[in-house]
This record gives sequence, C-alpha cells and structure tokens, in this order.
Amino acid sequence: MNIKPWAFAALAASVVIGASGCGSSTTSTSQATRTSIPSAAPVPGNATDQPTDPPQAQPNPDQSGPPPASAPVTKNEPAPAPGPAPAPGPAPSKGPYGSGHGVCFDLNSELATSALARLAPNREGYPWVIETASTDPIDSGCDGVLSWMLVDWKGSHPAYHVLFFADGKYLGTATSKPYGYTTMLAKIAKDTVRVQYRWVKPEDALCCPSGGPNTVSFTLTGTKVQANGDFPPDN
Repeated sequence: MNIKPWAFAALAASVVIGASGCGSSTTSTSQATRTSIPSAAPVPGNATDQPTDPPQAQPNPDQSGPPPASAPVTKNEPAPAPGPAPAPGPAPSKGPYGSGHGVCFDLNSELATSALARLAPNREGYPWVIETASTDPIDSGCDGVLSWMLVDWKGSHPAYHVLFFADGKYLGTATSKPYGYTTMLAKIAKDTVRVQYRWVKPEDALCCPSGGPNTVSFTLTGTKVQANGDFPPDN
C-alpha cells in the first residue's frame, strides 16, 4: 500500500491532540476531588459565648504511687478524773451580840443602849452620854475579852461610870458610884482593863485635882470582874 507522507503527518498530529486533551481532563478532575473536609461539623452559634474547658486529666488506675494519707484516728479515751476540791477558806469572823463595825463591842449597838438605860440617874439629873468604848477586833477573837464603855454626865461637876461587857452580856459598872477625873488606860491583856483615877482635895480647884493618880486593874474571871487597886477616897 502506498501511503503518502503527508497522511502520516496528519495521523500523528491527531494522536498528539487526543492525548493532550485526555490529560487535561484527568488533571482537572483530580484537583476537584482534593477539596479538604473538616473533621467535625461546626457548632452553631457564637463560639466566644460558649468557651470550651480544657479536658481534665484522668487518673490512670494502673499508675503506681504512695496511697493517699489517711486522717488520724482519735481514740475515745476517758476524761481524767477531777482533782480534789480546794479546801474552803476560813469563815468570816462573827462577833457576839453587841459586836459590830469589826469590834467585839460596838458602842452603837442595842446592847450598849440598853446598858446605858439601866444606870441610876445622877444627882444633877443630866442624861448619861457615851464617851468612848473598847476596840478589840473581832478578827482576833472575842471569847474571854473584857470590853468596856465610858459614860459621863455633862453637868457642872462631871462624873464617869465604866461599864463592862463580855460575850455579848452586860456585866455591870466598875464602881457602885461614879467618879470624876477618870481615864481609861491601854489594855495589858484581852481580859484585863486598867482605869486611872484622880480626885480633888479640899484645897484644889475643880480644874486641877492633886489626888492620885491611882490605877485599878479589872480582870474578867468567868462571868465576874475582879478589881485590884485603890479607889479614890469617898468625900
């Protein structure tokens, strides 16, 4: 067969064109199928309004390590027995009847008032007035204490009585009649009282007695008072 050269050239050109068109189609198709696909569907709404917390790490049950520390166990131990109660302090001292204001005999007491009322009226008719009294403290004890009270009348010729008390009782006066110029001296014992007496002589003025002084001691013996000393002379 006699084929012309120009026919071969035309046939070769057609083959080249066909091959070229086929390649272009394949490339275009390949690029269309390579579009990326998201791994998960997007969440509707605004992403900034719903923040997503980061995933929390889960403990691995197979991981080895020290066991967690347990709380200390408290034993129910019995409470300690209470110790002995402290010994009570000494009871406050309490004086006898007629005591008060911290002393065994109170010149403001009913005992003092009642004893004053038992005195006989003085010759000038003046009332008896309490001058002073003993001050033996209750805290030192009142048992066996001889208390006293000095009274006077406020007349032109004053005179004094000394009244004695013990254990809440009135014991009587130091003398049967009152004397002037009477002074109470300091006690030498709780059961003994000392009284100093002076008196005027016929030549003396009332202001200046020259008789004496004599000191008489009065001691409590049971419920009686024993006198020891010289009294002023009876005028």
